[in-house]
Amino acid sequence: MSFRQIRPGMIRHRFTLRVDEGGGLLYDRGSHAYFPASDDEVFLLLASRTLASDDAVARLAERVGRRRARAAARAVELPFRGRVVKLDPVPGAYGAPLVAHLGVTQACNFSCAHCYSSSGRRAPDELSLSEIESLIGALARIGCQKLVLGGGEPFLRADLPRIIRTADARGVDCFVHTNGSRLTVSLLRELARCPPAGLAVSVEGGDATTSDAVRGPGSFERAMRGVRLLRDAYPPGFNLSATIGPWNRDAAAGLVDLAHEVCATLLLLRPAYPAGEALAAPALECSRRDFARAVEKARERAEKLGVALDALYPDEARAPDFQGFGCVAARVVLGISPTGEVTPCLNLPDSLGSGNVRQMPLLKLWRDGPSFVALRATNPPAQCASCAHYDVCRGGCRVRALSVGNGLSGKDSWCRLENSPKHAKLRRLPSQQEGRDARR
Repeated sequence: MSFRQIRPGMIRHRFTLRVDEGGGLLYDRGSHAYFPASDDEVFLLLASRTLASDDAVARLAERVGRRRARAAARAVELPFRGRVVKLDPVPGAYGAPLVAHLGVTQACNFSCAHCYSSSGRRAPDELSLSEIESLIGALARIGCQKLVLGGGEPFLRADLPRIIRTADARGVDCFVHTNGSRLTVSLLRELARCPPAGLAVSVEGGDATTSDAVRGPGSFERAMRGVRLLRDAYPPGFNLSATIGPWNRDAAAGLVDLAHEVCATLLLLRPAYPAGEALAAPALECSRRDFARAVEKARERAEKLGVALDALYPDEARAPDFQGFGCVAARVVLGISPTGEVTPCLNLPDSLGSGNVRQMPLLKLWRDGPSFVALRATNPPAQCASCAHYDVCRGGCRVRALSVGNGLSGKDSWCRLENSPKHAKLRRLPSQQEGRDARR
């Protein structure tokens, strides 16, 4: 998508341009997406803030020639009136995180067997509203435009709508994950006045038998009461989300049916990770085969029903959006616990925390936090560096690598190296859109 396809609207602080030595990223709140910007495009966007658009293009032509200047001008919308955030480079990562995950509370009224955060009781020293608002300000200043709010159960905080309004006013998009049980008509009306960019309700299957087995007795019906309220009384729309493991790997089609039945905008599928409560129950961990099976079944059903699906097939060829070994932790994303502890990923062990936002600025923790530096310094072992799949998987998830004793610099438990000769190619399944395009 070129920037010219993005049209200004009424969204407050719609565009943010992040600039560091590695280039530029333009965030559009209309599509909730970051777009890479070339050096030429960054020059035009910045120059057009003080010069007439034609003068900005002429100035660029003096530097790089008319052809390149015209090509850059065709890609961007001038003049640029968005925010600009300039960042110092961080070796092996973006100059600031693109996404922050914040647990707003440890409290939860469900008892999910695979809960990554071991939620239950509220922590006595959780971040206050004013501290969270200060944190949102810090995210806005460093150009981190996506904030994922989870828990625990985030709606156990009565001030959650205000948190979302604060983020919206600062130009930061919120994505809320909930079990749905705390939703009411009055709450949804308040939320609809300033809705989050995304609201997802978690279930584990298309029926109570499958879902309650993991999330607790009665949890499915409590979630569905919230889902029905969303369908009937929340015009912005909502998503369904499911964690995939051995218990529901064959129930993915039923999840698609449920999403279709309740008019969910999107169905998200993610694997269960060996973290939190799941560490005490290894049988709940999702294998590569389990997840692949679930995605295959979900895609087949979603194509028939026209349901939008967000679920990456494990063997699908796709280029990572970072350089270096490992996963997005410490390179693209960070996590913040309900008590303010900052970590490269909320699924990582507590021992890999780097400090607290109450004592240290968030950007400094991102740049210099010990676990962040350690993750970025890891190099691929010989078996990964020589693997045919390295350019795609980059060694994979650090949580899974740690869970099987391979360490931060070891291979992911989903690794396919032993069964993959160097000349092997990754299997690539067509996306739903590609499938539709092929039939036209």
